[in-house]
Formats: sequence, structure tokens, C-alpha cells
Amino acid sequence: MSHKIIIPNTHPHHKRLSDSINSFAGKHDVKLVFLSYSKTSQKHFLIVHIKDTHVPEEVQKSKWIKKALEQFDTHIFIMGEQNVRLSLNKGSLFIYRHCNASTLIYKKEGHEFTYPELSKQLKRFRQFKEDYYHTKFLLDAEIEGAKENNAFSMAYHLYLSLFEHYIFYLEILCIGDYFSKGSLSERIVRLEGFLPELKTLMLKKTENTYFIIDALNSAKKADKEQELSCLKDEFEDAIFQTEQRLQGIVEDVFDEIKKTAKKTEQNPILIANKGVSPYEPVITILKRFRIKEIFLFHQEEESFENKKTTVLYLLLISSKINNDSLFNIMQMVSKQTEGRFNVVPIAHSGAWIQEHLWEYQEFFQKVMIPENSIFQADVPTVIHWHKEQLYSDTCAMQYRDCNELYEKYKLLRSQEELKSNEGLGLILSALFYRIGTVFPYATLGYRPNDINIRILWKLCEYADPKVKDFDYLIKKLPFDFFEFINPHKNLYWNFTHLGEKHFPIFDELAQGFFDLVDKQFEK
Repeated sequence: MSHKIIIPNTHPHHKRLSDSINSFAGKHDVKLVFLSYSKTSQKHFLIVHIKDTHVPEEVQKSKWIKKALEQFDTHIFIMGEQNVRLSLNKGSLFIYRHCNASTLIYKKEGHEFTYPELSKQLKRFRQFKEDYYHTKFLLDAEIEGAKENNAFSMAYHLYLSLFEHYIFYLEILCIGDYFSKGSLSERIVRLEGFLPELKTLMLKKTENTYFIIDALNSAKKADKEQELSCLKDEFEDAIFQTEQRLQGIVEDVFDEIKKTAKKTEQNPILIANKGVSPYEPVITILKRFRIKEIFLFHQEEESFENKKTTVLYLLLISSKINNDSLFNIMQMVSKQTEGRFNVVPIAHSGAWIQEHLWEYQEFFQKVMIPENSIFQADVPTVIHWHKEQLYSDTCAMQYRDCNELYEKYKLLRSQEELKSNEGLGLILSALFYRIGTVFPYATLGYRPNDINIRILWKLCEYADPKVKDFDYLIKKLPFDFFEFINPHKNLYWNFTHLGEKHFPIFDELAQGFFDLVDKQFEK
């Protein structure tokens, strides 16, 4: 007679998990069940030993296993007899740590449970570690030799082998099994669930790929095309730094496992109380937009009618915010904090920043420093900085185009026989929007996307406070200057009909702004 498997009530979802495991046991011959907890991943491990020699692939991909992780924060391990033997023979201590007398919650009737003595397991563990270092040192030597001979494509291939070596050992140590059939990126993604520190190593290009792995694989394309330019050598430094950190993680895992195996007592984990951020009202609002990290790169105080407002210039790391949302965020923060805070937001995904380092690295390196980070949803954003930023003449070209448009405007203004001002409003709105884009590009090394003119103008003020001196001219206009500048407002019909009294104000404003821009290109 088989007995029901009962998950202890120490597990927050013990009832629903008990139902799932018993449903599985009704279809498979379950010998042993263990419930362990991983401090590293902050998740439970439910380890099920079945009588089968091999675990069928469809079992590992069962919906209830995925559901247990997503809804119950529990990793399910289904281990056949061969999986158990592999883990014990490798000497990873995975079985000793997670499948022992203290974690056993179910034993099939008539089946005796025994586990190897610690002394024997530690002996195998030492050999396991020696094998790791032996292969690592061989690969290190080959990489150095390839670099000395300027065989950079070969060096990338060897780095790829070294990364695979690290991941193989981390899989055995943290999961008790290895997954050589999957791509390297897929294996790293899987490991992140067991070793969250890996998230801080490499920036994802997509949900399941990484920029560093993509760069390493470029060696294959370089060999196939017999064209060295296909090699992504701009990642050379980042690859070396990532390899060093990955090596450190493997060594830390080895050390931690050995310490854990020898410990008889577990000290409680103390969680330090975090202080409340002075920007908490703003952060609370921004969390709704699925932001991964917030960088505060400038702050200033503004006063209006004896009321002070703190203006925060923010870089939002997110792939879910479009340019229209940025202005909505600007308005939302001002309204919901009753004017105590205003924000000047720009938003990009980590992948977008990585792909545009050739043009904007200097700007983002200054902004994305740890002391500027005021919120992280999970782990700090990873960017693989290049050795140097490439030269780009895009800014100079845009300045030239903008200047040509300004000259055309002045030519039209000089025409004494001009019978109508029709079209000048459209030219002015395009002119100020263009110059508002070129100015931060020339001063900060950052060209904003198609964002609202109010955000763009605030960025210009940040780039050079002299832009604020134009406020007195803007206030002379009887209509909203920023609504007028919005390109869409003048595209299909005139936002307002400009009279002769308006043009001298625009003339002075344009000339003053162009004087500031011209100075940037005289350097």
C-alpha cells in the first residue's frame, strides 16, 4: 500500500504542492522525496527520486514543474537512478546537501534510504575541484598563447570553451546535473534561477541571449567568412572582465559548498532594515511602468510663487516605456506629488544602450554610476563598456542641416514683399525642435529620441543653464511656446496665426540659441 506524500506545513504552499506531487506519484514510481531550501536562490528545492534509470524528457518539461517555480517559488528536481549516481560520482555534494536525513519527507515502503559518509564525499569533492582547475589552467595558457600571437579569433573560441567549462561546473554544483545539449545562453539563463548573482555578469540582448556570448560566437562567423572584421573586438575587455568575475563566482560556490557541508548549525539570516529614500514618492509612481533601474543624474530646486519644487533628471532603464509615456510620467509625478517633485525623464533598455555605445558611451558612463542609482527592481544594470567611443560625424551633420534651415528662415524674414506668413510657423517649430536635439548632442554627447519638447528643453537647460535666460522671451509670447514648438501642432494646420509682433521675439530667441550652439562647434 502506498502512502500519501505530505509536504510539511513549513512550506507556504504545502497543500497545493502536496496535491501536485501526489498526482505525479500516481503515474510514476517515486522512491524518495526531499524538501530542502537554498539560501542562494531563496527558493525551496523539492527533489524526487524515481525508480526509472533515466527521466523521460517530457517529465522534465511538465507543466506542474513550471507552475511550482512560478507560483510556489519551488524548484522541482526529478532524478532517476542514473542522475543520482552521476551526482554522487562527480562529488559535487549536491546529494549530501539536499538529500539527507534532515530533508527527507517521504520514503517508499520497503525502500531503505542510505547516503554516503561525508568523508567519502569530501574526497570526491576534492578530486572534482582538482579536475576543474586542471582544465581551467590549460585553457588559460592557450588563451594567453593565442593573444601573444595576435590570434584573436582563436582566443574567442578558447574563451567560449572556458565559459562552457565554468557553466558545466556550476550546473553540477547548483543543479546536480548538466545540460550540454542546450546552447550556452540557454544554460546560463537556467542557472540564473539557482544563482541570481549571474544576472549581474552579462547584459541580455534578448530574453534568452547575451551580448557577451554573441560577441564570442562572432569568431565562428569570422572564420566562416574568412573576414576578421566580423569579429566583435570591441567586447575584448568586457569578455576578459566577465571571465574573471565568472571565475570568481565558481570559486565562491566551491568554497560555500564545502563550508555548508561541514556546518552542523545554520545561523539565521538577518535582514537589515533599509532607510526610506527621499525620492520614495517618485519611485512609487515610476514602479508602475516596470522599470528595472532608475539613475538620478542631476537635481535642482525651482521656486514659483513661494513654492519650491525639486526637479529630478532621471534615466529609466526599461524596455516598456515609449516616448509618449515619458511626458505622461512627467505630468503624473507633478500632479500626484502636488508639485513637490518634477521629473525630466529619459528611458532606454539596457540592450539599446549597449548597441549605441559607439555613439553615446561617454554620456552613459557618467550617468550610470552606482551612486546615481536610486532604485533597482532586481540587480544592477549590466553594461559592457567598450575600450573607447567611436568617432561619429552625425552631430556635425545635423548641426549643418539645422543651420541651413535657420538660414532659409532668415531669408524669408528678409523678404520685404512677402505677402503672407503662412508656413513660417511650421519652419519655426521644426527649427526649435531640431536645435533642441542638436544642443544636448553637442554638449552632453547624447541625442534624445523623439521626445516631448518640454523634456527636450529641460535637457538643454541641464546642458547649459544659459538656456534658462531665454525664459523672459518665451513669456512675451501670448500663447504656449512649447505647444507651438510641438511639430505635430503645425503640421496639418496652424497652431496659431503668427502676427508681425511675434516674429521679433522668435528672431531673438532663435539667434540667442544658435549663438550657444555655434560655440560648441567652434571648439
